Amino acid sequence: MQTINPQDFDSQQQQKMDDTLLVRFFIKPFKDGTESMKQGRPVFKDREYIEIRIPGQRDPVCRPATPRDIARFQRHYDAYKSRTEGELEEGTPLTEWPAISRSQAEELSFFNVRTVEQLVAMSDQNAARFKGIHGLQAKAKEFLELAEEVAAASKLKSELAKRDEEIAELKKAVAALQKPAKKKATRKKATRKKAAKEE
Repeated sequence: MQTINPQDFDSQQQQKMDDTLLVRFFIKPFKDGTESMKQGRPVFKDREYIEIRIPGQRDPVCRPATPRDIARFQRHYDAYKSRTEGELEEGTPLTEWPAISRSQAEELSFFNVRTVEQLVAMSDQNAARFKGIHGLQAKAKEFLELAEEVAAASKLKSELAKRDEEIAELKKAVAALQKPAKKKATRKKATRKKAAKEE
């Protein structure tokens, strides 16, 4: 039977074990379903991930970083932050946009243009450095405009569906209010007929 060593739970012991791990924090885009639906195009947000490689094991642990990970591997996290300060992006990454080649996306990324939105916003002076960039910018602008139209159409469709639901509910309410009135009218007619017969 294996005995439990209290030292295994000691923070110093864990620190020694953690020092043997290969830890890397990095940014990975994930698709924001809600924003993608709203804007009618794939919208990605950057999320911090952690990769932990254990000596002797082939497959690393890779998952979104938690506050506990950050506290546990503070030294690694500080080093990562010093390299990536201000790198969190929001929008459609160029790597996820089918109208651009991987090499073009990598080249633009080197010059801090990582999203379709940043490509459209690039000044003419900076764009002059890249061959054929104006055609790419026109495609990007068209892509964003189309996405806006799709989002507007989706929003309108949603609003119309909501309006139709409200109309249906109002019709039900009106019908419910009219039913007792018909019954009362029928009762009054029956009373009148009865009274007429008695006379």
